[in-house]
Amino acid sequence: MSNAFSLLSLAPIPLQEEGIPIADDPIIIGFGAAYLLIVIAIGAWGWMQTESTSDFLITGKSIGTWVLALTAFSVIQSGFGFVGGPELVYSFGTTALWIFFTAPLGFLLTWIVLAKRMRILADIRNVLTLPDAMYVRYESEWVRGLGGVAVALGVIAYLAVNLAALQFVMRAIFGIPLIWGLLGGALILLLYSMLGGMIAGVWTDFLQAITMIIGAGFVFAYAMSFGGGMGTISQNLASADPNLISPFGALGAPAVAVLVGISWWILFSVGAAGQPHLITKFYMSRDMKILKWGAPIAAISYAISSLIAFSAGLSMRAMVEAGEISETFSASEVGPVFVLDHTGSVIAGLILAALLAAIMSTSDSFLNIGAAAISRDIPRALGRPITDDKTELRVTQAALAMLTVLSTIVVFYSQALVGILGAISWGFFAAAFVPVVVLGLNWKGASKWGAIAALVVGMLFNIVYNVIPEAADIIGGGFVVWLNENVVMATYPFPPEVPAEAISLLVAMIVFIFVSLLAQVFTNPERELPSDLHALFER
Repeated sequence: MSNAFSLLSLAPIPLQEEGIPIADDPIIIGFGAAYLLIVIAIGAWGWMQTESTSDFLITGKSIGTWVLALTAFSVIQSGFGFVGGPELVYSFGTTALWIFFTAPLGFLLTWIVLAKRMRILADIRNVLTLPDAMYVRYESEWVRGLGGVAVALGVIAYLAVNLAALQFVMRAIFGIPLIWGLLGGALILLLYSMLGGMIAGVWTDFLQAITMIIGAGFVFAYAMSFGGGMGTISQNLASADPNLISPFGALGAPAVAVLVGISWWILFSVGAAGQPHLITKFYMSRDMKILKWGAPIAAISYAISSLIAFSAGLSMRAMVEAGEISETFSASEVGPVFVLDHTGSVIAGLILAALLAAIMSTSDSFLNIGAAAISRDIPRALGRPITDDKTELRVTQAALAMLTVLSTIVVFYSQALVGILGAISWGFFAAAFVPVVVLGLNWKGASKWGAIAALVVGMLFNIVYNVIPEAADIIGGGFVVWLNENVVMATYPFPPEVPAEAISLLVAMIVFIFVSLLAQVFTNPERELPSDLHALFER
């Protein structure tokens, strides 16, 4: 597994409590409490607006340009911008900016290849989930079922990691033990997710996005002042280690570093188009016209919010290297420590409330798509659909509760399992859905056999080359370690620094194209394409 994803697998456990900074400030506590009350109020309002499964899952196609764009950006940025981002920059220096420079491109690419097609699909057929779209395109219950399984597994990974980060933030704001932060945060998340569904999630995302953008500007100004300006920061970092201000320096030998940089580019730009919590947002747009400006708004918003990671990570590392401050914190605590120790109470309260918003709103999106996979996609693939809309809505809400409880138990009992799940989350979704959705909605020759093969290969590749190595590191002995050393690593054709998540995406795309072309020898996918879907391929 790549160092990037090791750093992103943030899973605080009770033993780490003493290292977590605590605000102990009535202003910051007030911001946190006010936000939680707003979340509950949004959930109650969403409950009153929700009358059907369509309302619950895709807001009844009711949102406009700015809400769509900011919601899309916020579910991708999430808590990463405040926790994982500063951690990466602190550890790798400017090398980590490969992620932040490429991620905005992911929004542009995703909008170009999918926005119009996903929205048209929502008009042509009654699609509410990503596996719904996959079934319509390929007319295969196998594709729908495998897609539902991929969504459910990836959601558990993402949700567990977000809940693990949530306990960290709840402790930082309110000073409570991690266990109460985890349970209390999970309960509030569950309440507003079950009440308001995606309507509540969208407006919480919007609130979060605005807060993140405003907060990023303040954090950038404070961080540049704290570090003495970009010139001083660069000089301090270069004196300690020139690699910290190099675009490739922290990634290993030159040839390996370039390969890793390209892999990160592929993973975070191309891979964005495979994130179901992002691309299903296109179903929700009020009409086709509002899609035009969404991509630049989302990309620019993400770039602005990334100033938090860039400035806080570099300035803190520069001051440590210059001997101005002591390194009494871990890399994962850089963002919260900077905000709590080096900004004012109002700014700190704003930023920590935004972090709480980021985790809550992104978790809500995961819960909705995961619950839909359980209540809608997998039963339909098995030939046992829930035909009554009200019943389907209630089963979806019950699935929300099940996923929340399951992920909370995972976080509470096993940091190891959270680390494994976190390692495969983004890459798991990218490998599973970029070939099947992006190529499938842009190429008439795509076949159901290619989709089935790509889904199976993409999921298995991530399990073999991400899950098993993580498990071996954690267990430290036995069959899993032997399997990792003698089978997994022996068959991985790249240096270990190269993220397997990016390779799995490329492998799945190649498999999809090859099998689809092979299928054309026996069938004609274009001729079999339903007539009403030809509109998807019109430019």
